[in-house]
Amino acid sequence: MLTSKKEPQSINFLEPVYSPSDIWSKAYIWLTDVGKYLLIGVELVVLGVFFSRFILDKKNNDLTEEINDKTALLSNESWKQKDALFGNYQSLLTDVRKVRENQTINSTIISDLISGIPSLLSLDSFSFTENRVFLSLTSTSFETVKNYETALKNNPDYKDVTFNIVKEKSDIGVKVTFTLTGE
Repeated sequence: MLTSKKEPQSINFLEPVYSPSDIWSKAYIWLTDVGKYLLIGVELVVLGVFFSRFILDKKNNDLTEEINDKTALLSNESWKQKDALFGNYQSLLTDVRKVRENQTINSTIISDLISGIPSLLSLDSFSFTENRVFLSLTSTSFETVKNYETALKNNPDYKDVTFNIVKEKSDIGVKVTFTLTGE
């Protein structure tokens, strides 16, 4: 009989006891060695996002509170009234600018006309259109009306001066119309 020589069995302490040879075993070992560090990294990222959420929520709450405060200020009734008032002022100033550009300014003429009315005559209404003046006056003194009529008719700056005098109880109503000759 043939006997084979027995090889002596030895133990090698340098080689691992288990050394995988198939791909699944190698993948499992890789995941347990490298995957734990990936898992720790992902957990650190998740914790960072979790704690940053507190900071971002605080900023969001502060911003929301500030917006609500400003909204409450703007919805205040006095603010609405002031906004409407200043909006009207702005519209008025825009209209004045348009009028100033397209129309002659007659404030000095009107001021002269009104200041020329004697103090005993009371001005009820005033109209000035294209150099034509209409005045509605009241007085208690007929003498004052006559003096004013004479002054207007003798003034070379006015032409076509007409007076319409109506006696009403104790007052005298006077309607005056005339045209300005020069500006």
